[in-house]
Amino acid sequence: MTNIITKTWMTLAVVAPLLLGAASVGAADCSDTTTVVAGQSSGAICSNAGFTSGATTTINGNVSARAGVTLGADSQTNGSVSAGGAFTSGANSAVNGNVTSAGDVTLGANSRIVGSVHSATGVINYGAGATVGSVIK
Repeated sequence: MTNIITKTWMTLAVVAPLLLGAASVGAADCSDTTTVVAGQSSGAICSNAGFTSGATTTINGNVSARAGVTLGADSQTNGSVSAGGAFTSGANSAVNGNVTSAGDVTLGANSRIVGSVHSATGVINYGAGATVGSVIK
């Protein structure tokens, strides 16, 4: 029973901010962006849909999307990621923060999550050499 309550609470903690809008992120703090093209950089992202970054992009701030988040190969995110769907990182990408996903998490080869990772579905797929700081179940 405790396990069911814990899983329900964790799922609500992931989904509620995505549905209601993150209380700690105001409109002036981030942009409603769905794509950052390869080789470009951006500040914080709060997408009302999904979000995709191309290869070698740099995001300086948190990423919050109501749907899935995909980070391209060799990309770097200096902040935490909250996905309302699946989270996927490309090979050699890095997230210097936490990743919270309402869907499955897939980490590309040699990708690195410095903080914690939580998948509401409980599915975390690791590419060869991928690492995470910790897993929250």
